[in-house]
Amino acid sequence: MNEDRYNKVDGLMGAFQQFSRLNWQKTTMFGLKPSEIRVLITIRMGKKRTGKDTLTVSEVSKLLRVTSPTITQMVNSLLSQGLAVRTSDSQDRRISAIQLTEQGEQLADQAIAKIRDTFKGMIDHLGEDKSAQLIELLDEVHAYFEQLNGQADFS
Repeated sequence: MNEDRYNKVDGLMGAFQQFSRLNWQKTTMFGLKPSEIRVLITIRMGKKRTGKDTLTVSEVSKLLRVTSPTITQMVNSLLSQGLAVRTSDSQDRRISAIQLTEQGEQLADQAIAKIRDTFKGMIDHLGEDKSAQLIELLDEVHAYFEQLNGQADFS
């Protein structure tokens, strides 16, 4: 009788596998890699949240939970495409920060709008009640996996 509570294991595994096969997070946007879009959005949202025009590579790294060398590669790509510029701290020249150019801010805003539209469509598809339930369930799933990985986020 106790094993009956696990009769949904295969269905749950299949549901998660469907998402990995969709590659919905891996589509390019505006000719940029998804990782570059995430960095653009992170810098843009950081500006809106903190009021600062810049974020350091380590700040972006912490926000995205990715190593600094990985972020540096993405930032270098954004710099070479004219979407960001590197600035030096006026008090400590060893600290450099990243600031989006006007074009970078526009692309970040367009990407945010496109992503929001995708999720608005999901809300339209599911309805408000199921969307709220999905948010609650996904938050619980996230907490479960963070606990499982020993990486609980208490911020």
